[in-house]
Amino acid sequence: MELLAPVGSKEALVAAARAGADAVYIGAPGFNARLSAKNITFYDMAVLIDYAHEKGLKVYAAMNTLIKHAEIHSAVKLISGINRLGADAFIIQDLGLAEIISKHFENIEMHASTQLAVHNRMGVDILAEAGFRRVILARELSYPELKLIAKGAPAELEIFCHGALCFSLSGQCLFSSFIGGHSGNRGLCTQPCRRLWLQGKRKGYLLSPRDLQLAEELKELKKIKITSLKIEGRMRSAEYVYRTVKAYRLLTDASDADFPEALAEARAALSSDYAREKTACLFSGRDDKIFEPERTQCLGNRLGEVAESSADSVVITLSDGVDGIMKGDRLRLSSPSGDITRAFKVKDFSADGKRRTFPLENADDFKKGDPVFITASPASDQKDMEKEVDEMYKNYNLKNKGKAVRAYQVRQDYTSLISNKWNSGKKAEAAEDRLWLRFSDIKWPDSFTGTARHIFALNRDNIHKSFAVTERLGADTVMELPPFIAQRETDLFRGHIEKMLNAGVKNWTLNNIAHLGFFRDKGCSLSAGQFLYAWNAYAAAFLDDRGVTSFNVSWEDDFLNIRDLTGPVDASRLMIYLYGHPPAARSRILTNSYIGGDVIQENDKGDKKAKDENAFYPVAEAKLTLLIAEKPVCLFSSRRKLRALGISNFGIDLSYMPPGRKELKDILDSYDSGESIPSSVRFNFKRGVK
Repeated sequence: MELLAPVGSKEALVAAARAGADAVYIGAPGFNARLSAKNITFYDMAVLIDYAHEKGLKVYAAMNTLIKHAEIHSAVKLISGINRLGADAFIIQDLGLAEIISKHFENIEMHASTQLAVHNRMGVDILAEAGFRRVILARELSYPELKLIAKGAPAELEIFCHGALCFSLSGQCLFSSFIGGHSGNRGLCTQPCRRLWLQGKRKGYLLSPRDLQLAEELKELKKIKITSLKIEGRMRSAEYVYRTVKAYRLLTDASDADFPEALAEARAALSSDYAREKTACLFSGRDDKIFEPERTQCLGNRLGEVAESSADSVVITLSDGVDGIMKGDRLRLSSPSGDITRAFKVKDFSADGKRRTFPLENADDFKKGDPVFITASPASDQKDMEKEVDEMYKNYNLKNKGKAVRAYQVRQDYTSLISNKWNSGKKAEAAEDRLWLRFSDIKWPDSFTGTARHIFALNRDNIHKSFAVTERLGADTVMELPPFIAQRETDLFRGHIEKMLNAGVKNWTLNNIAHLGFFRDKGCSLSAGQFLYAWNAYAAAFLDDRGVTSFNVSWEDDFLNIRDLTGPVDASRLMIYLYGHPPAARSRILTNSYIGGDVIQENDKGDKKAKDENAFYPVAEAKLTLLIAEKPVCLFSSRRKLRALGISNFGIDLSYMPPGRKELKDILDSYDSGESIPSSVRFNFKRGVK
């Protein structure tokens, strides 16, 4: 079983090698899911790959973001360069990159990112057929599900065993993007789930999960076909990497007889990783106290408490058993409620018995008895690691005689993958507009009039009502599959899909790569939904090769990328929703019993406008909880602009709205007039998605 460590800094690579990692993953510059990690340049990649290989470690380059169409050439150029540096594999989310790599870089090994949201065996099968050697499974799976997926799997499987958790399903979160345009799907998540939220009289870090830890569970994981254990943490310190890798190395190497002793030692090491409280998430199939609304920060280990405070200093009394404090330690003071925190790096202090006095501005925010934590401590061999980093670069430069390292030009003509598809980049005049109404409540058809086409959004709660829908609206109604289908639900959906196909229902929208497995050789009309992303023409080509003929524009996409996409892709194949309440997040771990149904608002210290705009209401759906934007997205005023691009398919999403004739009439009147609905937002359409 491979032990895979995160590398977000040069020192972290040294730490991973010393602690016994088998492989590391490093973010490719500009195209990875942790763009706020310490910047690693192309030159750094060359040095780090060379060093890792000298130490016997494999290196996986993470390019696990969605790629805009205009960015494709830069991304492919980077892939070509990193491939020449000797990277052992690439971690990929964007299906366009998968299309290009599989057909023009046959020597490259692809690993499917957890951002591809693989929750069942069908997803593994489809990705293996597409050329992926390994699939990184979703974090929110139980052991029984992992066992079913792993049995006879055609690809290597990788799972996360330690580190931060997202409260949303990976790859399906629009939360950060909706609030400020920084997309988690593009490596720029601002972590709104770690902020304070209000829900009625309730206030806290309501959406902030604990950190994952599967140390004890490793004994069970060894029994199934899991190839690699992955530690999350490219934003963490070299010390964190060393401690966690060392702990899991003990466990992976331990025999069954020695496992209890190794577990005790590993737990001791992991208890001082200065991270959040731990959870096994859904591993057992039950909620293992995943959320901790009282706090969100990595508070670290309890150091002591405030004894005295003033405007310019704080005195701390150390707890029993605490040896002391060193310069370079990072400390955090916290009010009991966690509302007020302050972190600082120790530069100078005075000692008197158990008391330590530190210079600190505005320390009088804290009172006697407030807890103090140590969140990081420079490793005892930090200077030694820094010295080894210096040696690493010297040795590389000596071997390469000072040659400049740069990304290579792309020699393969990968553009042929799209040049002969669709309309070869010629924009056609938009056909007459076609309006689509999407709904999930079967009471909505009572309000339908006119010539609009219809899309019924399926989930495990309403799937049995789909025949009633087609009887009312006709067999040409489009059936849309949900982004999440659990392993044990696949037979339910497969059986129902077969019945509907036999009844003549041939129009389907897919929202996950796994859904392709339901429609092999079925002769259906398939569309890629908003969560089966086609942000560039190469992703559209990947899906087109597999029978998908039309593409829904993602809720979070922007006008400029839509414009660029309509160059190579026939615009008549695109559909964009002009109205709806998008699901900002879809969570399996956020249970309805925990969050309830009241609106939650960001606690931003009295900014009423921000509170109103950042308001979401939880909806329980098919054993998931969705956070639905309270304010609708409305792009009616941009319809003419989109028509000029050749787009003629427009959608109105009535999901998560109570059915009503008047409500629908008001929406349709605004659609016809091209006027935006009051109190609506435009999401990223104009401001752009970062």
